[in-house]
Amino acid sequence: MHLASFVTAMRWIAIAATTLVQSVVVSLLVTSRGELAGVIAALGIALQAFLLAGYHHLAVRATYRIAELAKDLAVADMDPVTGLAVRRVAERHLFDAAGTDVTVALIDVDGMHDINNAHTHSGGDLYLAAVAERLVHAAEPGDLVARLGGDEFVVVTPRDPHALAWSLAAAVTPPVTIDGITRPMRVSIGICHTPGGDPHTALGRADRAMYTAKRRGSGIEHYDPVRDGEPLSHGVRPAVRGRDRRARHTADNA
Repeated sequence: MHLASFVTAMRWIAIAATTLVQSVVVSLLVTSRGELAGVIAALGIALQAFLLAGYHHLAVRATYRIAELAKDLAVADMDPVTGLAVRRVAERHLFDAAGTDVTVALIDVDGMHDINNAHTHSGGDLYLAAVAERLVHAAEPGDLVARLGGDEFVVVTPRDPHALAWSLAAAVTPPVTIDGITRPMRVSIGICHTPGGDPHTALGRADRAMYTAKRRGSGIEHYDPVRDGEPLSHGVRPAVRGRDRRARHTADNA
């Protein structure tokens, strides 16, 4: 039996025991057996005190356990490298935005492989944390900033897409210093304004605009359905995956 269920059972046992004792005492008093009624009442009070003490102990344990589970859930929803929310939080946020329009920016770090080679993965993590810090700085109250995984991030906001683009461009312009070496912060960003409620479509459109920015080397591109096309249906595997396009882009520039 789960702790919460056991606490509930203890509560109902205490209520039932109290009701039973009260009924017995009343019955004995009606039949003029006052002494026995007093003894039963005293035993009932002792039993009630015991049950209430046990219920209180279990309730405290249950509260502590709930707090632990809430803490575990918060950790599971947070990326350990950047401190940002993880992908499922972003998808849930987009799903909950059904009925409203949102602006989604998908940010992909350029040259992450070179950074890892130059600074090891520890340095790469510092670089990703610096990107996350810049994105948080560009965000406003009510915006969501999350790490989708690897070197991809997302910002979800009700703001105008051009206002968001300006904020992101300003945030990623200053260079970042890793291991005493100053490097430019190189990212490709795709932005789309889209109805909430469908994380796959929202992220897919921003992703397509991001790859246009990466291909052109333009830094930021706004989603254009004619130029970028619509994302594939959920569950359909693309002929060329994003990681394949990224590897090909890296190879072409080597």
